[in-house]
Amino acid sequence: MKTLLSLLTLFSLLVTSEAKRLEVLFLGDNGHHKPSERVPQIMQGLGPKGVNFTYTSDANCLHDGSLSNYDALMIYANIGNITAEQEKGILDYVYKGGAFLPIHCASYCFLNSMQYVKLVGAQFKSHGVGTFTTEIKKPDHPIMSGFKGFETWDETYVHHKGTDDRNILQTREGEPWTWTREPGKGRVFYTAYGHDQRTWGNPGFHDLVYRGLLWAIGEKKSKDFLSVDIPKLVRRDGDLVPNYERRPEPIKVHLPLSVEDSLKHTQVANGLDISLFASEELGLYSVIEIDWDEKGRAWVIETRDYPNELKPAELGQDRIRILEDTDNDGKADKAILFADKLSIPTGMCFARGGLIVQMAPHFLFLKDTDGDDKADIREIMFSGWSTGDTHAGPSNLKYGFDNWIWGVMGYAGFNGKVGDKQHRFGQGVYRFKPDGSELEYLGRTSNNTWGLGFSENNDVFISTANNQSSVYMPIPRTQYDRFEGLDQSGSLPGIDANKKFFPITPNFRQVDVFGGFTAAAGHHLYTARSFPKDWWNKAALVNAPTGNLVYRAQIIPDGSHFIAQNGWNLVASVDEWFSPIYSEVGPDGAIWMSDWYSFLIQHNPTPNKGRGGFDAKRGKGNAFESPLRDYTRTRIYRFTSKDSNPSQSFDLSKKNPKDLLNALQSDNLLWRMHAQRLIVESGDKDTFSSALKDIIKNSKPDAVGVAGGAIHALWALHGLGSIDTEAVAMGLKNKSPGARRAAAATAPRSEESLKILMTALQDPDHQVRKDVLLAISEMPPSEEVGKFLHSMKNDNFILNDRWLPTAFQMASARHGSGYLKAALANSEPANATSPPKTVKIPKNNLIQNPGFEAISGEMPKTWRPRNYSGKANHKLVSPGRGGKGYAIMIESESGADSSVFVDVKVKKRTTYELTAWIKTEGVKTLRGGRGAQLNIHALPDQPRTAAVKGDKDWTRVSVRFKTDDRGTISINCLYGGWGHATGKAYWDDLELVQIDAGQGPDISEDTESIVAANLYRHATPVQVSSVLNEMITKPTKLGNKIKSMVRPPEIKVAKIEEDEDTLARTHQVIKLKAIEGLKFDKTNLEAEAGKPIALIVSNPDLLQHNFVLGKPDTMQQLGSAADSIITNPKAIEMNYVPDIDSIIAASKLLDPGTVEIIKLKPLKKGKYPYVCTFPGHWRIMQGYLNVK
Repeated sequence: MKTLLSLLTLFSLLVTSEAKRLEVLFLGDNGHHKPSERVPQIMQGLGPKGVNFTYTSDANCLHDGSLSNYDALMIYANIGNITAEQEKGILDYVYKGGAFLPIHCASYCFLNSMQYVKLVGAQFKSHGVGTFTTEIKKPDHPIMSGFKGFETWDETYVHHKGTDDRNILQTREGEPWTWTREPGKGRVFYTAYGHDQRTWGNPGFHDLVYRGLLWAIGEKKSKDFLSVDIPKLVRRDGDLVPNYERRPEPIKVHLPLSVEDSLKHTQVANGLDISLFASEELGLYSVIEIDWDEKGRAWVIETRDYPNELKPAELGQDRIRILEDTDNDGKADKAILFADKLSIPTGMCFARGGLIVQMAPHFLFLKDTDGDDKADIREIMFSGWSTGDTHAGPSNLKYGFDNWIWGVMGYAGFNGKVGDKQHRFGQGVYRFKPDGSELEYLGRTSNNTWGLGFSENNDVFISTANNQSSVYMPIPRTQYDRFEGLDQSGSLPGIDANKKFFPITPNFRQVDVFGGFTAAAGHHLYTARSFPKDWWNKAALVNAPTGNLVYRAQIIPDGSHFIAQNGWNLVASVDEWFSPIYSEVGPDGAIWMSDWYSFLIQHNPTPNKGRGGFDAKRGKGNAFESPLRDYTRTRIYRFTSKDSNPSQSFDLSKKNPKDLLNALQSDNLLWRMHAQRLIVESGDKDTFSSALKDIIKNSKPDAVGVAGGAIHALWALHGLGSIDTEAVAMGLKNKSPGARRAAAATAPRSEESLKILMTALQDPDHQVRKDVLLAISEMPPSEEVGKFLHSMKNDNFILNDRWLPTAFQMASARHGSGYLKAALANSEPANATSPPKTVKIPKNNLIQNPGFEAISGEMPKTWRPRNYSGKANHKLVSPGRGGKGYAIMIESESGADSSVFVDVKVKKRTTYELTAWIKTEGVKTLRGGRGAQLNIHALPDQPRTAAVKGDKDWTRVSVRFKTDDRGTISINCLYGGWGHATGKAYWDDLELVQIDAGQGPDISEDTESIVAANLYRHATPVQVSSVLNEMITKPTKLGNKIKSMVRPPEIKVAKIEEDEDTLARTHQVIKLKAIEGLKFDKTNLEAEAGKPIALIVSNPDLLQHNFVLGKPDTMQQLGSAADSIITNPKAIEMNYVPDIDSIIAASKLLDPGTVEIIKLKPLKKGKYPYVCTFPGHWRIMQGYLNVK
């Protein structure tokens, strides 16, 4: 014991080459103690001391083998019951020598197990609250020796069922407070401290837990751990470090660390190892991206010009090199210069036998033509990328499943010509053809963007820099652009359920969104099989250099949508130079990461004395200038799983068909994508088509449902131009949803494909159903399909999903004639006198516990606090408004952006009104904060009330808003709001009421309107005519409602060939035109007998029409002939003009925008009928020429 005490003081001084950090498994729950919010506090407290925490809320960790991977188990949870297997697991772990740290509420956990109560040493009985210190009873115990104690606000626990063998270290007013036990070969450390953030953020609590941990793991482990030299961070004076956080004293720069010393300060996800691949020892500097060629070699972009030294062509300091490990020791020992004299290249992608490079303002194509690994060709593909802000430009080039090149763009924007089309767009995602002939903008993001990743099923994910680390693109903008009345509604949806990141040092530095993502970069998923299964196709890697970490977002399907849940960190470091900016799966199945390694990583805003603490100068790249930007160091690390094998490697450079087909079935997406690209680029249909179909037929889904071979075989066939319905049919039969989706996406846009896809409209997978509907929306318009889609309009599988309603509307609009005919057939006649429908709108308050009268612990039931940045206290106070009951109070002294929220179920597409009463005491705003208000999370525009600040008595606030397709919203009592506030704010008496009937889950009314608005766009002229004819001849309520929505786009009519004034000298000039709604603009024309007539017939309608003039009293003959001509196989050649004697004159079939002059000899007096004999038109498009 005495040895342990002496080692504590030598913790950071002793040296050993075998660095090992302590691993603690932290078991929490989802209860009111909010363990997931407390663990970051202990991570920051003990991370610098070399302790790693891994969080879970799954109690199965107690018996699934996980405990063997940790030095200690910490429980901070109120889990009601424990299973027999879980109980045995924890007892075995402790009694066989494990370290167990139950904290605070862990003494009221697993209430059905007396064995667990005995293991802890007692059970919680009751509590009050207060601010106090405890009395140390055993000052000579190794945990207490030298411990000073601390004061904190906390719950005043009282216990019962205590065991006699507890070694009581601290008491509070005589009540045992902190103790130890030694059951079997294990050790237990318990303390009653720890109700909320006030204790968990207290350095004294950190010290106590650290001491308890070192004692609990045993003397040998403690001695080994403390003998490790975790070098002290040596800080220097004299540097200007921005202090955006307004710390009492700015953080000083610490000296850079060697690779070995930096790793001693670094935590890696449990079960993984980290190793160095390359560093500044190989001459590396500032690696902005890593990619791998078809040989598996690592290519890197290195930049010295970023961010402020953008130079003209051939004058840059940046380069692309190939790094090789020639002796297979896991480290690069050779670097080949592929291209130099570049300036701020930000991304690259292999294509066309070379490399496409993003280097604003240009995209370049570089190629080695003689095999020496040096670029001989350097061409500009296209230009237009803004250079106004170098961290807001293009990045993350990726070869897509669709054989296009994908990338993302920051707010700097693009304005240029690609192919023959001019484009202009800002932040978002785009794609272009590998030859640079065509570009498409696919979706807008909410803020600066530097991350893109594909799942193995071709789902598209994006990360934005600020406060939206995961974004999903369900349907591209190009799809919306095809349909009137449908759009992406602003930015692509964020899916990040967690807004925080988790540094293991308190010394992380940010500009804004403090404690959240302010420089998120990258969103590559783990797409190999060398890591544990819970990583496969789910774990997204988001680099957060301002937090010195890489965050793991766990992507969880939610119907056709996704949710990115907190997966904690892949890696985090106490070393403040550690700056991960790029992470991706390599050819070996490992995760490769570029550590920029620079103390200063922030770009902008430029510091000034009011914000940052000093006046700095803005550079040419819109980043502030600082000597702290380091370009002399960079490190590339590899993360490998302790228990898995690397991916099989390939050399595809020889383009051997057998190798390519084998790689197409690799368990690593990188190899599959290379193989697909090389097959497509070969253009060799004869060699590959049959073999690719065999892969589609025989490919089986793996343990997470991915059939990678089938997916890429379908896209390879598509890229070769040899996809056919046989391959599509095989793909749709595959048991992998991803393969079925690929089959739908690649299906030829033909009637034959349409028939096959109709069989997949009942697929049980939401994403498959979405992609089938989107594919159907691009097929030739079919009345039969439209009618079938109408029969699905009340399908709850579609209605209750996030994106299926939109895909359904697109498909219905494409096949609109059949859809509308079915809808019209089911509509009431226009003259029906059914009583109007009355919808009862409930006026009850939809918020549970709106006045906070029901209480659970210290908070009202159903309400939870949520902190975005800064430090805030959330309290239930009494009295509330009117001097009675309770109110919620949020306060902050230093400034915070925080809320107390409740989730409420609502109807879709329905209007609501939210009201509340707010009181403020000395509320001031900082950093763009608004004050105290209400706002609605989960809606795109986040509706909010007016903000209250200053000193205001109870003030009523309200906001009306309309829900979208989500069934739940989050109502926030928001403090600060998009910035910070200080002072006290109170909320009480919230009310949410429904205002209108809404549309609920029934989208039929929306769909009918959208289909009607798109009829001219997508239906054939014959189909449009048949719908209009139906609406006019058989009036219905629906027809009357949507008639005005069926509008052709404006058509410009061509000029007539003859001069009208000249024509008028010899003829009576009469004008007639076709208009929308199957009408002529005039139903009666007049002419004088005995004089020549010139009829100018024009067609500004979107449908085809003709003009047929008959002899007097022949209207019925003309109509009968028009009805009959549709069966004539030569009807189109005849311009739909019947071959009957009663016709005097006729025009040709007039296409939209055309005009024809029909010259008539003098006519006798009479009433001459005229009609349009295009099928279905004559009954409406008719009139008389009255010759007098």
